[in-house]
Formats: sequence, structure tokens, C-alpha cells
Amino acid sequence: MPFNSSRLPDSWCSFLLISNSSESTSVYYQVTLTACVFTLFMVPMTVAGNALILVAIWKNPSLRTPSYVLLAGLSFTDFCSGLLSQPFYVVYKLAELAGERTLICIAGVITQTVGYVFSSLTVIVMTIIAVERWLHMSRRSLLTVRRVVKLYAASAVLLIVLDAVHMYGWYYTNRNFKAVIVIFVLCTTLCFVLTAFAYYKVYRIIRHQKNQIQNNENVIDIEKYKKSVITILYILALFLLSYVPYVCCLLVVNILDIFGTKSSSAAFNACGAIVFFSSFVNPLLYYWRIKDIRHSVASTASNLRCKKNETNRNHSKL
Repeated sequence: MPFNSSRLPDSWCSFLLISNSSESTSVYYQVTLTACVFTLFMVPMTVAGNALILVAIWKNPSLRTPSYVLLAGLSFTDFCSGLLSQPFYVVYKLAELAGERTLICIAGVITQTVGYVFSSLTVIVMTIIAVERWLHMSRRSLLTVRRVVKLYAASAVLLIVLDAVHMYGWYYTNRNFKAVIVIFVLCTTLCFVLTAFAYYKVYRIIRHQKNQIQNNENVIDIEKYKKSVITILYILALFLLSYVPYVCCLLVVNILDIFGTKSSSAAFNACGAIVFFSSFVNPLLYYWRIKDIRHSVASTASNLRCKKNETNRNHSKL
């Protein structure tokens, strides 16, 4: 069936909550505009910060290990969030305020689609990181850089296919594909269960090692692994805290049956902006907690400054 733009608002956008208001004094208008400004503020810093982390890991051969490549995967999803999800979210919400229905539909569909893919991919990568730490500390790790890349790519492709099937259902049948939703919920639950189990095993390994008579080298190794595990737990906690307001808002709105009201829409818009906060803070967390990344970022920034100064000198000579 050929694409028909006239069907767009009625079929593709049936799942979008469209609440426009042109009154600049209304709470909905002010909250939505504030959320857009907050998100726009985070966009350049999210893109630049995660790009710098990616370059730092790529440029440093010593960081091309499975654990750092997995961190690069997290940075890549955050980078894409800043590049795609956040700008389209702003366009989507500003279009709501302006009452531009077609633009609401296009930007809203893109926001929802890429948002689900990137957030789901983040959950999968954090699960792989937790399992990798457990297997590595128990000396049973089977992951290599090549396998990590393949696993990441396969997860991304699977999520894109599932999301495409879901959107196909909306466009052509105007109804939800319950099987896709069930798969999504089950996979998310499985990821969190695996993550919790892996970190429980890591905790047991660390406690067991501390209770043994060790030489200094082993103690240093355990402390290093413990710090890396705590760093990943910080990242996981930040991700969960970013989504907790949105999930709580969704529960309250459904329990009180106030879905579609101006107050609930304002709350959703505010919580939607908070969702992007983890993508903004994660690069700062990597820089603060991981010494190797901090040194690599500093070296990369220094090289960029040197190249810029050299370019300026060449231009001045000309």
C-alpha cells in the first residue's frame, strides 16, 4: 500500500496524546515550554560529551577491551539520544503548543520510535555489562571485542525490527500488536532479573575474596574490579532515576483515570524531559569515575587543541 500523508494523523498518531494549548499563561504551556528549553540545553552537551568519550575509547588501543567497548555502546546510545530523540522531542512538544497536527504526528512518531529503541538498547547493554563483570571476575568470561560488537549490533537490529512491526500494526490496522508488547515486557523483566543476579554474584565474589588471605596483587585487582562495578551501578541507578518519575506519573495517571487532561499532559512532558537527563550526565560520570577514560579524554582534547593551533598558525602564514 503506498504511503498516504493524509492518513498520518489518524493512523500513525492514534497512540500519541495530543494536547495543544495556545494560552501562554496556562500551566501546561509553561511546563511544556520549560521542558523544551531544558532539553535543548542538554542537546549540545549530550552530543559533545558522548562524542568525546567515543573518540577517547577509539583512539586509545589500551581501552579496546570488552568492558570499555560496552561502555562505548552506552555512550553511542546516549549520543544518538542527543542527536535524534531530544531534538525531535522538542519539535514534537513545540508543535503541540502551536497546534501543528501534522508536525506533531511526524515528530511524535520519530520521538517514540527512536526513544524506545535507544532506551531498550541501553537496558540490554547494561545487562551485558553486569554479566560480563560477573563472568570476568569468576574467570569464565567468553566475551571478546568482536563478540561484543556483534552482540550489540544484533540487539539493535532486533529492537528496530520489533519497533517496525509495532509501527506497522499502528499504521495499517490502527491497533496494538499485543505480542510485541508482551515480548518487550518479558525481555525488560528478564534483563533486570539477570542484572540483579549478576551483581549479586559479583558481590559474593568480592566478599569471598576479602575473607581470604591474599597477596597484595590480588587485593589491588579486587579493589579495581570493585570500583568498576560501583561505577556501573552508578550508571544503572542514574538510568533508573531518570525513568522513575515518568513511570510513577504513568501509574498515577492510570490509577486516577486522568489520562488526557491538561495537568497529566504537563506532568508527562516534564517527566519526558527528565528521561533524557541520564544521557547528559553519563559522560561526566565516566570522566569522574574511570581513570583510564579521564586520561584518554584529556589526551584527546590536548591533541585537538594542538591541531587547532597548528591550523591557525598555517592560516596566519598564508
